[in-house]
Amino acid sequence: MVELHPQASHRQHRELGAFVRYCVFRLEREFGELRWLVRIVPIPNGFASSVAVNDETLIVEARGSGFDGALAAWEALYKVEEALRQARAHNSGSGFLFEG
Repeated sequence: MVELHPQASHRQHRELGAFVRYCVFRLEREFGELRWLVRIVPIPNGFASSVAVNDETLIVEARGSGFDGALAAWEALYKVEEALRQARAHNSGSGFLFEG
């Protein structure tokens, strides 16, 4: 689910929604289906984003900021991706995640 501020235009909803869905689908191909909540709100110098992910065994939350909503979302989604990778590596027993 993507939540934007009440004054967001139809175009912002469409474009930011599409960008976030693309990022989520890309991550779900690797990590499996997850429950997502992405919030993007304006702040004085741009936008802030918060992302929460739940897979019933793990909850990951991250925040991001940027000059536009997409950059703010990307920063938070990147942090979530790194946390999911670390959790996967930790749960694999080896402590390492090797991708060739």
